[in-house]
This record gives sequence, C-alpha cells and structure tokens, in this order.
Amino acid sequence: MKDKFINIGLINKGRMAPFVKAIFRKKKIKILSKRGDRHLFGKIQGYPNLRIMKMSAKEIVNNLAAGVLDFGWSGADIYFESDPNIQSKISILKKYDWGKSSLVVAAPNYWVDLANVTDLEEISWIFFNKKKRLMRVATKFPNLTSSWLNSRGITQYELIASESSTETCPFNGKSDIITDLMSSGETLRQNNLKVIDSAIILKSSGSLMCNKKSLKRKEIRKAIKLIT
Repeated sequence: MKDKFINIGLINKGRMAPFVKAIFRKKKIKILSKRGDRHLFGKIQGYPNLRIMKMSAKEIVNNLAAGVLDFGWSGADIYFESDPNIQSKISILKKYDWGKSSLVVAAPNYWVDLANVTDLEEISWIFFNKKKRLMRVATKFPNLTSSWLNSRGITQYELIASESSTETCPFNGKSDIITDLMSSGETLRQNNLKVIDSAIILKSSGSLMCNKKSLKRKEIRKAIKLIT
C-alpha cells in the first residue's frame, strides 16, 4: 500500500511550519484535507499519489530514516543530533534561509572568568580538582554537545538532560552551563546568560531531506522538483 503513494513530511507546528507551507503557496500547490488543517493527513490537488503526512520536525527525520516518508522538511540541527545510522539513510537536498539558528555554549553573566573556550577547559578541571565533581552541562542536544566538547579537549563534564527551559538550569542548581539553540540571542540575554566566545557548536536552518532509497526512484525525484 505504501508504494502506491509518495509520502511527504510536513512540519505541523513550531517556528519552521509557516515557512514550509509557504513553499507550497509559492508554487500554487494546494493541499487537500478532508477534516481541515488540523488533520494529520492530506493530498495534493491534481496529484492523488502524493500524500502529505504532518508531524513534528524530529518525527520527520526519524520517519525518513525508517522509510515511512520519502522526503520532507526538518531542521539541520535535528538531523545532525540524530544517531549516525539515521543520518546514513537520509540525504539533505537543500538548505533554506529560514529557520536559522545556532547551537551555542552559554553561561551566566556573573561568571566573569569564563569568556572563551580556553577558559571553559580550565574551569572544567577546576571543578574536577577542587570541587571534586564534573562540570555540569544542561542540553537538549547531547550528541552534538559531547562531540564538540571532546573535540576541544574538554572531557571533565557531565551532561544533564533538559526537556524544556534549558536557560533556567544554571540558576536552579541543575547545571553550571548550558548548550542551546539561539536565533537572535534575546532569550539568552533576558535570562542573564552570555554566549561563550567561539563556542558555536552548529549553525542550523530549515532543510529539505530525502530518504536515500527513495531518491533513486524517478517519480520521487519528479515530485521533489514539482514542489521545490
């Protein structure tokens, strides 16, 4: 049944969702849904074999890798945070100018002796040698964060999982520093946090992605060209 359709993943909520919808509007492609905009399935007018599946940006990456989706839109940060076996099954076809953000390392403003990556390495050892514990780093991106820290020779740390409001973690005793996505930086400033100099882990944007096996099919390449 799945081979009858070309399954396209659309972000159904969040800051990138309006930009993905604008791609369809620009091409004057109409998405039809029997139960309104909130229905999670739809079709494209005039192309009954193209099926729309609405889900979160993270679900789109996972379902592209699983072969449930043929192509769709998500954030580059979500792709690069995913496991290597997931990344190996997906191709990024295009990066857009919208949904731009940077994954950065940030610390409380009152930490005046922490300004750059060299300071970060030194402070991690101070925690280890003097406070007899690891420097705690709160994040929603453990894979990207640990890879970046290790590549900078920073090994004395502990990752603290954060599901939401990562900015509060240094002030409620949960962590010492954080890594988080930043667009304008205003949220960090309002929460008395500063970005550590030269501590940009990843620059991300909205991206068009395709399952690698699906990309081999001519009809799917034609569908991608039709929409994008």
